[in-house]
Amino acid sequence: MTWTGKDICVRIIDKNDARIRDVISSRIPGVRFVEHSDSAGGLNILLSFRPPEDEPLSAYDWVHSAGAGVDHLCKAIADPDAAPVITRTTGRMGQQIGEYCLAYGLAHLQKMSARQALASDCNWDKAAASPRYGFDTQVSIFGTGSIGSGIARAFKAIGAAVIGYSKSGSPARHFDAVRPLSEFSEHLPPDILVLALPETPETSGLVDETVLTCLQGALLINVGRGATLQPEALRDAFASGRIAHAVLDVFETEPLPPDDWRWRHPQVTVTPHVSGLTLPDDAANALCDLLENYLQTGERPQSVDVRRGY
Repeated sequence: MTWTGKDICVRIIDKNDARIRDVISSRIPGVRFVEHSDSAGGLNILLSFRPPEDEPLSAYDWVHSAGAGVDHLCKAIADPDAAPVITRTTGRMGQQIGEYCLAYGLAHLQKMSARQALASDCNWDKAAASPRYGFDTQVSIFGTGSIGSGIARAFKAIGAAVIGYSKSGSPARHFDAVRPLSEFSEHLPPDILVLALPETPETSGLVDETVLTCLQGALLINVGRGATLQPEALRDAFASGRIAHAVLDVFETEPLPPDDWRWRHPQVTVTPHVSGLTLPDDAANALCDLLENYLQTGERPQSVDVRRGY
């Protein structure tokens, strides 16, 4: 297939397809919307979070993820050397997820659950209700991309010390420091550990007993991908006191099965993958920004690395 700006065909697979079409049409009037890839079209684009069931991704020149995650798309590509360009939507995702993590972080530091229980018992126990403070808290974040940076920015607003961990340890915005993931065990344990990792062959099961053993009564929040955290290692960390509470928004199987132990564990808060919701305008505008740049410069957008999964 040949990239050309003369005929642009876009297929949208999304519950908000009408709104996404409106935004794209208003910004790039020449786009033609299709129900399947068009082999006669100059540039075939798919906007979807998951691969279509009726045709391969190889039918498209460009696939734009309606969300920040691209693991579903990368897994569906049989030949990475012949993969279409894959781009993704971040939009205000970092800000949304930052608010989510900060809300649960503050609830933990301010002992909201303990205070509610004390009030229910008419128990005036100031020691049990006394909080810890954000300005005296260390937060570690696994993953320093746009999502991790949004989380770091939220915690920096309350004065927390925020350390990022990534494969390379390269500096990133809003972090006080960024270190290689391999060095996590060499530093003081954080009060709050946030997992904001994509699912890749390298990150699957990464947060295991070895990692969790480094903690000392921490709050753990997972907003990345469920497959990065080993469930049994998490359960063992509760038993040993390494983790005081876990807020889990993502799971290795979604929806989380009703018989899963995490629903009923007193130290687990389960939320149904709502920490960051892709807004239809964000998805449409992200694609339009990239498409306008291509039409103006002729340069194809930078693709995610299909082999790495991000």
